[in-house]
Amino acid sequence: MGNLLRGATRALGPAVGCLLAGTSTMALAQTDAAPNEAPPSAAQGVTPTDPAAPATPSPAAGQATGLEDIVVTARRVAESLQETPVAVTAFSAVAIDRKFATDIRALAGDVPNVVITNVPGFNAASIGIRGQSTGDIILTFEPAIGVVVDDFVLAHVQTQLFDLFDIERIEVLRGPQGTLFGKNTVGGVVNVITKRPEKDFGGEVRVGYSSFNTREAKAAINIPLGETLFFRAAGSYLKSDGYYRLTKNNNVDGISGVPGRGQRIGGSEYFSGRAKLLWEPGPDTSIMATYEILRDRGDSPPSVNETPPGFLFDVVGFPGIQTTGQSPFNTGTTLCRGNAMDQGTTADPTCPGTLLGHRIDVDGGYLRGEHKVDGLGAFTLVGGYRRVKSILPSDYTGENAYLFVSTRDDVRKQYSLEGRFSSDFSDVLKFTVGAMYWGQKLDLTATSLLGFLRFLGDPTALTDPNMSTGGYKVDSYAAFGEAEYKISEPFSIFLGGRYTKEEKSFSVQPQVRRSVIATGFWPEYSDSAKFSKPTIRAGYRWEIADGVNNYFTYSQGYKSGGYNEQAMSATSALPFREETADSFELGLKTETADRRLRFNAAAFFVKYDDLQRDAVVPFIDPITGLPGQETRTTNAGKAEVYGLELEASAVPVDGLTLGASAGFQKAKYKEFFTDIDGNGTNEDASFLKLRNVPKFTGNVSANYEFPPAAWGTLSLNADLNYQSEYESVTLNAPFTQGEARTLVGASVHWTDPSDKYRVSVFTRNLLDETYRVSANSVAGLFNFTNYAPPRSFGVELSAKF
Repeated sequence: MGNLLRGATRALGPAVGCLLAGTSTMALAQTDAAPNEAPPSAAQGVTPTDPAAPATPSPAAGQATGLEDIVVTARRVAESLQETPVAVTAFSAVAIDRKFATDIRALAGDVPNVVITNVPGFNAASIGIRGQSTGDIILTFEPAIGVVVDDFVLAHVQTQLFDLFDIERIEVLRGPQGTLFGKNTVGGVVNVITKRPEKDFGGEVRVGYSSFNTREAKAAINIPLGETLFFRAAGSYLKSDGYYRLTKNNNVDGISGVPGRGQRIGGSEYFSGRAKLLWEPGPDTSIMATYEILRDRGDSPPSVNETPPGFLFDVVGFPGIQTTGQSPFNTGTTLCRGNAMDQGTTADPTCPGTLLGHRIDVDGGYLRGEHKVDGLGAFTLVGGYRRVKSILPSDYTGENAYLFVSTRDDVRKQYSLEGRFSSDFSDVLKFTVGAMYWGQKLDLTATSLLGFLRFLGDPTALTDPNMSTGGYKVDSYAAFGEAEYKISEPFSIFLGGRYTKEEKSFSVQPQVRRSVIATGFWPEYSDSAKFSKPTIRAGYRWEIADGVNNYFTYSQGYKSGGYNEQAMSATSALPFREETADSFELGLKTETADRRLRFNAAAFFVKYDDLQRDAVVPFIDPITGLPGQETRTTNAGKAEVYGLELEASAVPVDGLTLGASAGFQKAKYKEFFTDIDGNGTNEDASFLKLRNVPKFTGNVSANYEFPPAAWGTLSLNADLNYQSEYESVTLNAPFTQGEARTLVGASVHWTDPSDKYRVSVFTRNLLDETYRVSANSVAGLFNFTNYAPPRSFGVELSAKF
């Protein structure tokens, strides 16, 4: 029995198994910009002050009389959203600021058919778009939604919940983007553009305080170093006590610096910074160097015990909150000092070090060069290197009982180089072509204490942890291009393609008890594989009339094949294939001549093939020779998703800007075979629902800016968004659904007459909704889940100079 359960823990599901081992109506002003970057953004509905921006008559300066043109780079060149044949939602810098959000999760409610939450037990992103999502923390798994910051791909979910200060704009592209953005964009792309250095001296300082004892300080400064050299630096610091409370017995009560019973846990503490140096030797040339830093020292994220009746934890005396009736914000966690990686440490070698929290260090260096040749086009070269070091000790049970505690140390190095050319010598034919190299190296070690085994007759469960190591290397090469040909003045066709070739190598020493390793037995499985994939995109765009554009797009995307770091045998260490998508999208984008009203709609149908899914399968334990279980990743399914997305914005009266969006999607498996009940036999599981696919999403927002007065300017903002229930685990286990919720947020801003000082008061989750956002159900043993923050209030003071 003990061996079978030990095997089951090897199949705990992606999140735990690895540890064993604004809306489109947000306005952007048209100003001067680099050839392949959209211009800087302006506040939604706020009259631009840049002389290059289009003039908009206004009876009262600062009040909106029409919507601004939205400029995006969804096709790697700057163009109006209303002419772009892609379903994309764009957020300006001011739209982001109005959310008073610390990361991209706050933006999801404004985007149709999009879910952004966290991987349960981690401060890592789980993003779902049009039926595709990533909810795994496995380091060798690649995400289904691409996150790109200044053309550099963030290849793992661990650091995708990035800070939102000093961001120029964010674009959420829905649907496969495999041609211009490459692999791992099966569901879409979150494209982030940070602020560039400017030619004038200036800066900004912000300080804020909000619920849960959250303190924030942000600052940015822009310094011209000469006529052609400009410097910008920005940094953000946040510290919070967290919104969970430690209410279960804590065996470290009274130790200095350790939260006692009833105190808050799950707090955040990080510093995020960016420095940029821009050199413009001529009007058509720019070279920019960027340094990025992140130091995250937050608590280990708490979990909530939602174990259903009949699961092991419930049977041995640790029932979930559905049984006990406790609040999900009252929880427990194993807190201890030590280093389970080191047998010789003076601290407790059976403790993963949960008191130290999650520690993540990021250092990145990037270089971007752009040169425009009149009458020919623009050349862009972008390269970068990013190193991420993580130490992630956690308890995943919501109990203080050493039931399942684990830590993972890993170092990931990413590097890439991309060059592209966008033509500008013809109004009839325009194209973008380029090539890219992308690579990464990964090393990891993990230690886990499976304390629940002591209830099944294993007295060594608390003193003899499991250990594993792994290594992973990727080299990826791609060539791509897309061209658009104007057949007539109102009608154009476009065609693009990309070819990607990759080589991956993988090695793993699977989880083995420390006592067994001491005997000299620790198997290692290694493998390497090559992958290649072409993707295409084709369609048309048709200007039916002034301000009325129609488009149709067929696009392909794929999620790269690879390896599962949870492998326990030579068989499970073999690679799985790519996951692919074929998408058909019909869109309509309309805008009135006076820009008082804008309405965009997109209908889509997507076919997914070779879906990568985990399955628990029987195997013979190479250590004991006894039957056991392991998690194996295979291409196990096919699915279809269809839906509709609507977005609208209007300025019905001067000063008032309204926005709304709605999404509907229906997803179903066409084929899916997996082991549903853990008996070792695959069954038809096509009746299950895909994860992270709410059927309905909706949002309404309003912003009113009063006419300027002698005492300053007052702005009122409010938004409401709805998201229906969705599944968050593959097998749709009970008490794991992301719950339906309606969220209301509001803010009030006062700006002084000089526009230098601002005071803002805001609230989030005003209705105080309590709702689950993510979960993992572990092989009939237990459920651990996460809940969104309750109602909060805050104030922010800012000053410009």
